[in-house]
Formats: sequence, C-alpha cells, structure tokens
Amino acid sequence: MSKTRYKNQKESNEAIAKAYIENDYTNSQNKLLLVSKANYGEKSSNVCYSSVDDKGMNFYEFNNNAERNLMLIERYEWADFSSVTIDHSVTKSVFTFVGHGENRDITIEGKGKEVEQVIRNHSSMEVNVVKRPVWTKVLGYRSQTTWKMFMASTVYTLILLFILHALLPAATHNFIMGLALLILFLSIIGLFIGLIKPKWVLPKFKIKTRKRVLFSYLYLILSCFFIAGVFSDGESTSTPASTQVSSSQNSVTVASKKDGADSSEQKIEKNDSDKAVKEKKKQKAEEQAAKEEAKQKAEEQAAKEEAKQKAEEQAAKEEAKQKAEEQAAKEEAERKAKEQAAKEEAERNAQEQAAKEEAERNAQEQAAKEEAERKAQQQAASQQATTSSSTSSSGNYKPFENDPSDDQQSNMSCSGQIKGNKNSKIYHVPGGAYYDRTQDNIVWFCSEADAQAAGYRESQR
Repeated sequence: MSKTRYKNQKESNEAIAKAYIENDYTNSQNKLLLVSKANYGEKSSNVCYSSVDDKGMNFYEFNNNAERNLMLIERYEWADFSSVTIDHSVTKSVFTFVGHGENRDITIEGKGKEVEQVIRNHSSMEVNVVKRPVWTKVLGYRSQTTWKMFMASTVYTLILLFILHALLPAATHNFIMGLALLILFLSIIGLFIGLIKPKWVLPKFKIKTRKRVLFSYLYLILSCFFIAGVFSDGESTSTPASTQVSSSQNSVTVASKKDGADSSEQKIEKNDSDKAVKEKKKQKAEEQAAKEEAKQKAEEQAAKEEAKQKAEEQAAKEEAKQKAEEQAAKEEAERKAKEQAAKEEAERNAQEQAAKEEAERNAQEQAAKEEAERKAQQQAASQQATTSSSTSSSGNYKPFENDPSDDQQSNMSCSGQIKGNKNSKIYHVPGGAYYDRTQDNIVWFCSEADAQAAGYRESQR
C-alpha cells in the first residue's frame, strides 16, 4: 500500500469515526467538545477513539470489518475522579485519573492540551501536569528508554564531531586524536572494572548498575573510535601539501645543482618556484579564512540556538507562573464560594430559628388569648346563671334604690355592675364615660336586661 493510499484510508477512518460520534451525541444532553484518537488501558488490535464532552469521556473501538464500524465500549464521568496527572509529550499525552475506585491510564494522541483545558473548565478535579526537562523533548530521549537514548547520543556525537572537524584548524587534529586514544584506553579499563564494581566507576550517578556501566562506557568507546576516524582525515589531507612543498624545494635544489645550466634558466625556475610558494601560501590563507568564517557562523548559530532555548525556557516559566496564578485564583474563588455558602447557611439557620421562635410566641399568644376568652365565657356564663337565678327567685323585680347619701353597691342583694340614674332613666356600664361621674340618684341593676326591663336606656358614651 502506498503512502498516499494509507493516508487517505486513515483520514477516511477518522472521518467515519467523527461522523458516527457526532450522530451518537445528537440526542444526548451532553455537549460534544472534541474527538481524538486514544488508547485506554491495554492496547487493542483495533483503533480506539475518544469523545470528550462537558460531563465526561466516551471510548469507542473502530473495527472496519464489523457491521457497525464504531462501538461504544466505556464511559468515564468527570465527577467519578478527584484528581488527574497529565504527562505531555510531542505527539501524545498520558492522563492518569485518580478516583474512589481503580485509577485509569488514558493516552490521547495529538489533542492532549485541548483535553486538559476541557478538564480544567468543566470539572472540579485537581490537575497536575508533569514538568519535563528540555532535553527529554529531543528526538530519541522522549520515551526515556535506555537503548534509544544510547543510539540517539551516538548519532548526535557523530554529527557534532563532523562539525568540529570543519571548524577546528588542522594543527589541532593530532592533539585531539591523541586525547581520544587516551580516553579510549581509560574507558576500556573502566568498563572491565565497572562490570565488577559499578560504584567505583559511576561516582555521580544515582543508579549504579552494571547495565548503566555497560551503556555509559560503550558510548565513550564508540565516541573515541569516531573521533579517531573523523580527525584522521585531517592528517592525511595535510600530507600532500607538505609533500608538494618538499618536492618543489627539491626541484629548486636539483635545478641549482645542475651543471652547465645558464643563469637565465635558473632565474626562471626560481621565479616559478617562488610563485608556487606564494600561491600555496595564498591558498592556505584562503582555507584558513574559510575555516574561521565557518567557525564564526557555527558560533552565531550556537548563539541563536542558545537564545532560542532561553526564550523557550522563559516562556515555559511564564506559562507555569500563569498556571500557578490561575490555580491560586481558582482556589481563592472556591474559598470565597464556600465562605458565601457558609454565610448563607448561617443566615438561613438564623431565619429558621427566628421563624420558629415567632411561631412559638404566636402559639403562646394564641393560647393566652383562648384562655382569656375561655375565662370570659365562663364568667359570662356565671353572671348569666346568677342573673337567671335572681330573676327566677324574685317574681316582681324591683331595682334597688339607694339613699342618695348611701350609694354603695354592697347594699344590694346581688353584686350589681350596672349603674342607673333615676332622674334621666339612663344606665351606665363599667368603663363608660359617665360611669364614675354618676354619684346621685343611683339605681343598681344586676344586668343590662334588668335595667332595660325597668325602663332604662343605655348611655351613648
């Protein structure tokens, strides 16, 4: 299968998966946010896709040979997890969800940053992002696999040696080769010692194992072989130049020693040899200038890369600072929300307590009112019974008329409450405006009915 055909088939599968997932969410209350290729737990022989919504994440398995290409196999709700740890790399992101039950490891390809943003915006989980050093993002060091890092280090060393060979002058090549041979000899000795006692040859490493010794010293040995191979070309290329100079000198010497040559031919040959020497010196000067220019360009390139690296580190620091500020703001908002909720809860409890006390007070007042009404009814019934008895006992009732000099109520046969004026034929009840003012010509009645029966009318005030 060609690369174009494989690419078209891959795009077709992704389009089928996306269309199926969008159709699956048509009647769902959850809002679909993104679709990505994913892997959950153990790897399956079929391709898996994930759909991320505001409430959680669905996982589908794609099978080209099945009747339905995409099948829902599992769903995770954001509310089921308390925290998540995210490890971003260049091509994928690993999410480790921690909840009340079993933890979940999920790999999202290509859209890890978007999924992280969804989790931050639509869940209350604690988000922890693994901070990787800059060198772990370099090709060959991302997986942290020992043999992959060994191969990458070897390739990068070989490239660096070719760059140094182009920049360094030929006079330093012999010294570099001698140093490489010395390091090679020491590395071989260190390898044999380290296989017996790893701690002796790995003083600054945290992990001191024979495997670490093997990879570390094999890398040194290969690097020394590469140095010898690269810088030996510099020695061989410088040899023809010296031989050419020596041959020219020999030719000049032979020419000077020739017998029978006239002086004009000697001068011509000498001039030719001088020109050749000058041209060679000029050529060397041009080569030296070219090397220095290449060295300068390499230094400028290294400075640019260093500045770019510093800019990336600064951007990473600023991003981490911004995330920390956002996290602090989020925690502050949550704290204020909790305080507001606690305050509202206290106010609600106070209102309920006040309502309860008000209800108890109303109940007490109602009970007191009912008790007063009951007593009033009992007193009225008692007075009515007394009136009925007094009326029935005396057939022809005649109200008591007191002596104007003696108007005391105690002179009556019953406890009268009604005070009548004999002259005006008006009776007054207790609490009336003229009840206390009426002091002469008083006639006492036991009830208003008795007063009305005697021909008296009630006072208007």
